[in-house]
Amino acid sequence: MERIKKLIVVILCVGMISSLNISFIYASQSNGYHPLNIKIESQDVPKTVTPKRNARSLDSYYSSSELGQVTSVKDQGNTELCWAFGITSMGETSLIKQGIASTNIDFSEKHFGYFMYNRKNDILNNTKGDKTKVSGDWRYAGGNSLLAMLSLTGWYGLAKENIAPFNTRKWRLSDSVGQKDSAILKNGFFLGDTPQAAVVKSYIIGYGSVVMAYHAPEETWEETAYYGKNHEAYNCNSARQAANHIVAIVGWDDSYSRDNFNSGSRPSRDGAWIVKNSWGNQEGSNGYTYISYEDKSLCEFVAGQFVKASEYKYNYFYDGSANPGILKLKKGQKFANVFTAKKGSAKKKELIKAVNLVTWSANVKYSIQIYRNPKDGRPTSGTKMLKRPVTGTIREAGTHTIDLSRKAEVLRGDKFAVVVKLRSSSKIGFDENDDYHWVSFVNKTKKGQSYLYDHRKWNDLNPDHATMRLKAYTVMQPVNKIHLRYCKADSKNKNPKGIVLYYKGKHLKKNKDYKIVKKEGHKYVIVKGRGRYRGTKKIYLKTK
Repeated sequence: MERIKKLIVVILCVGMISSLNISFIYASQSNGYHPLNIKIESQDVPKTVTPKRNARSLDSYYSSSELGQVTSVKDQGNTELCWAFGITSMGETSLIKQGIASTNIDFSEKHFGYFMYNRKNDILNNTKGDKTKVSGDWRYAGGNSLLAMLSLTGWYGLAKENIAPFNTRKWRLSDSVGQKDSAILKNGFFLGDTPQAAVVKSYIIGYGSVVMAYHAPEETWEETAYYGKNHEAYNCNSARQAANHIVAIVGWDDSYSRDNFNSGSRPSRDGAWIVKNSWGNQEGSNGYTYISYEDKSLCEFVAGQFVKASEYKYNYFYDGSANPGILKLKKGQKFANVFTAKKGSAKKKELIKAVNLVTWSANVKYSIQIYRNPKDGRPTSGTKMLKRPVTGTIREAGTHTIDLSRKAEVLRGDKFAVVVKLRSSSKIGFDENDDYHWVSFVNKTKKGQSYLYDHRKWNDLNPDHATMRLKAYTVMQPVNKIHLRYCKADSKNKNPKGIVLYYKGKHLKKNKDYKIVKKEGHKYVIVKGRGRYRGTKKIYLKTK
């Protein structure tokens, strides 16, 4: 693993939990966040998510809640699942804002939390044995927003609340409901620990909310020192206090008076984030709190665009754990994953619709090509499936879904290689075995699945127990013509006239259902479908 380790720039810092007796109500709710020491470049205000009518994002007041885009405040009880509540709320708001869900939408935080740490496999059987593991009870293990976003790319969550209701005593879920997701993460945006306020505001306008971490009180003196009247205003003015809790920002008020804050922790200027918490609607102002812009514990801001699960059908991937591994790659380097198509049939085409990858740096320039049936160990040796490579620039760190301008069909049994060539030096996500004390990661990628190109040759990552975070999303499309590849073939002798094609026991007729378009001596022929049949098929001739 040493050659991969040298490229990793990620270190996990474990949040220390106080051993003191804590008497107030928030004690069991304030250690749900574990930080990652990942430096993410500051973002510019993204023009693509700021509608023209709101280009003053920079209006003094904005509230997604008042616009009817935020679901009801939930209560995480005595669990450490604030991370699941924050991300789930963000997903709900994203759908409502896009007009593809109503305000009564309700996703299951229990489902999300459970399968983050208890997944077994995916429905295509490509990630069996991959795990994100915590010691002890998963309900009290805590979490991290970046890890949660990586986990969501594997389509575990978001499922409807009635699949795994939170307020029941059932905390062990059946594997059969693992991928009963109603919505999926299409694009995740990692904004870093100290983004400009204007950047955070623009993502709230664009997607409805932003999740962040902050230091919630762990001891009675902190509650007294940092909260204002009625728990409606909060400002942790000590840089020594590490973040321990995750919430969703749903708006801001630049005019929120500094006088609303406790005199001992009063900020120097007006202004606060409007925050939806997960401690029930009795906390703060109906479950909402105003947190000062100057709070010194604020960190790890993330945003996301979610879509209905029906936008795609199948997810081909090998990175089944949530390990936030990072590779520093140079301009011109390539990485690839090779998959075997599993779902096409005579009645339905399977089409590659999109590619997903993870970046840990901004302004990543890329070129994507897909190859059919590459030779072992050489992902680019197959037939190009895209007329021209898909190129572009990814502006922010995060997880990104790139839709193809034209879908590419894969036939059941075909191998296909998704290859990304970097047109800029970049930090790219990958998965591997690792142990970060409070959480560990297991990756079971097999030989011939994931590759990295070092300017000289392709290197299989299997010996390193690693895989690139590179996925292919497919959809199914009904067809009225049967592909010859789904027909059986036989040859009675070395003469092409002796070939027999049949589908479900019915013999195909030459020149009506197919015609021979190429002969290669006595080795093989290539036939092409006609009438009710489509595509081509290579048929090897018998040599005896």
